[in-house]
Amino acid sequence: MRASLAAVICTAAGCTTFEDPSIVLDLRIVAITASLDPTSSSIIHPTYGPEQVIDIDLTKPPNPTEILAQLKPTTIEVIVADPARHRDLRWSMRLCLLGEDDRCDETHPVIELGSGLISDPDDALTPQRPMADVIPDQQLLAILREAVEANPVQALGGIEYGVEVEIADLVDPTTAIYGAKHLRVAGRIPAGRGANMNPYLNYLDAAIGGIGLLIPRCRCAEADEPDCNIPEMDAGTTVTLFPVEPETVRETYITPTLTGGSAELTETITYQWLAANGSFSDETTGGGHDILGNQSLLGTEWRTPRAVKEPMYVPLWVIQRDERYGVNVLETCIHVVPPL
Repeated sequence: MRASLAAVICTAAGCTTFEDPSIVLDLRIVAITASLDPTSSSIIHPTYGPEQVIDIDLTKPPNPTEILAQLKPTTIEVIVADPARHRDLRWSMRLCLLGEDDRCDETHPVIELGSGLISDPDDALTPQRPMADVIPDQQLLAILREAVEANPVQALGGIEYGVEVEIADLVDPTTAIYGAKHLRVAGRIPAGRGANMNPYLNYLDAAIGGIGLLIPRCRCAEADEPDCNIPEMDAGTTVTLFPVEPETVRETYITPTLTGGSAELTETITYQWLAANGSFSDETTGGGHDILGNQSLLGTEWRTPRAVKEPMYVPLWVIQRDERYGVNVLETCIHVVPPL
């Protein structure tokens, strides 16, 4: 009945079909991660990065030298997709205070972190991921000082700043797209407060008609690699996808309250599901508990593309997030074939 009513309304109003945001058709920033130790970043090993917690003495003015000595370099990594085109891309990153639109607020200091070129992110055998480091120096300290002056009340919970990312065609700047990564520096208040860790996964599980299989972490460009066992599925097949979490992924953390006390909270984890083709039953899963205390649905169903005349590789991304800016990305691939 709802579908029929929608059809009547669209016929009268002259509606058009909107693109599904969970299907990556054009150039897109899939996710941006931050890590204090990028060499250990993997699907099963958590890393610190989006937040740093430092020791401060509230009885005296902050000492810039002592603050910088406690901060560590943070590596920003950008996962990019561009399935519709085969081209090189240019990128740039800037460190700044982010405005409401997640773009750099030009009324405050802005630091150029880096720029460069990447090959086609979908075709290259080696992952093409723009990377730059946020270095603890006097320039970063100036941004932190501006953040405190701009919002001293918010600074009690942590000083917010961020990185703006721009990706564009090599010769056509009008194609530019933007993304942002939020970062935080916080004092160890209360004393038990610790830094956030990026979430992580054990693996991605799948089921087709009651038959289970594991989905490897493997890009479509790596399909011919001996260690990349990409699963094969018929066109039009409905697949249940489920992220298998380690027991320790949902951190319990302490945060200060406006009344001067503290609160102990447990993280919620959400999952964003993206693919270059097909369709999802739920594009975002996870989160908190329902009114009965049950964990919200973690998995989703993905229907493989239907009109497939020749075998095709379909990229699929699972972006795992917590509410404290932590991010982990599982990138994989499904081989879709015409049904017999």
